[in-house]
Amino acid sequence: MKKSLFALAAVGAFAGAAQAQSSVSVYGIMDAGYATVSNTTAAGGSTTGLQTGGMAASRLGFRGTEDLGGGLRAGFVLESEINTANGSATGLGASNTNTQAYTTSQFMNRQSFVSLSDAKFGEIRLGLSNTATYDYQIMFDPLKAANLGGYLNTSTQASSQTNGPSSGTAASQYNQQNNGNRGNNAISYISPRIMGAQFRFLTGEGQATAGMNLYAGNVAALRVTDFGLSYNFKNLDAAASYRLVNAATSGAGATSTMGAYASYNFGIVKPYALYNTTANKVPGATTAAKGYSVISKMVGFEAPITPTISVAAQYTMNVNGNVQTAALSGQTSAVGALAKYSLSKRTSLYAIGSWSQNGGAGAVLTSSSKFTGATAPVVGSGSTSYQDQQGYMLGINHTF
Repeated sequence: MKKSLFALAAVGAFAGAAQAQSSVSVYGIMDAGYATVSNTTAAGGSTTGLQTGGMAASRLGFRGTEDLGGGLRAGFVLESEINTANGSATGLGASNTNTQAYTTSQFMNRQSFVSLSDAKFGEIRLGLSNTATYDYQIMFDPLKAANLGGYLNTSTQASSQTNGPSSGTAASQYNQQNNGNRGNNAISYISPRIMGAQFRFLTGEGQATAGMNLYAGNVAALRVTDFGLSYNFKNLDAAASYRLVNAATSGAGATSTMGAYASYNFGIVKPYALYNTTANKVPGATTAAKGYSVISKMVGFEAPITPTISVAAQYTMNVNGNVQTAALSGQTSAVGALAKYSLSKRTSLYAIGSWSQNGGAGAVLTSSSKFTGATAPVVGSGSTSYQDQQGYMLGINHTF
């Protein structure tokens, strides 16, 4: 057996001699645990059972680079989301939602791009890529990309609401996430870091409902335009972002999101602060759909207790309203908390929880669609207000 392995390695060495400066790696996250989320049915019942991606979404990725000489490098990334609980590729089975990707039927639904980079001039990416707004929202969240209690979730309204800028459109399309976390058909640029500062830009076109093609005659439909600027000086990190997402039909307006972010590492504790505001202006719309806006504020921290134990927590407050009518107004808040025990550099046990308080017509989630079953909070009996919600999960997170 050993001789066969040595022989195979020798053959591989000769075959790869012409591209010795190239590398391809497989990476990913597998995350699963047992969770319960309250008030997910009209009768006030809970959703309980094995769930995927509590601390981070499970994924499978491929990354490659090639040294072209003179400081120039070519590369690619392909990344698909995986449901650890049942082994399905979560992007592949879903229907195309006519939006920017993270819930569409694309197999490599997280990232899919080819790139050229240079240490002096920066990197250009072509394909499905993250927006700076999305990356900063994760970077400056103490719980990072947690699907239970993380900022990406606790700044998101329940999809059952229909108080967005167009009739019958779920308000979740017009909150902080805005279906613009990633850009399809995108051209993006990431500058080198100069004196601690780095600039990012992305523009990506929407996709037609039937297939993966651009909109015929309306290339601006669902176009995402995103700018980001980050700064690092010793223990200080700060960033700002601006994202604009066009509507699906020509002349129907656009939704803009502005963000400011900061953190400082004191060693024993690292506090975070985040501020996002999203506004939607629809030309010629009725007063009930005009001027819809959402403001989200988050503060939190993460702290190492021992070399293997760490804790993190965040508090998000969302104020969502309409300048024309109070019927679309509401205030929600949520707390997320995480305790992690590292068995190794790649494997951790964790306990995570989230508690949301919903008021008025607003509704905030404690868990995301990565959890199987109904997880949106429901409207209370005889009321227009959504019920409060709590969620808890014990899980295992393994990176490779």
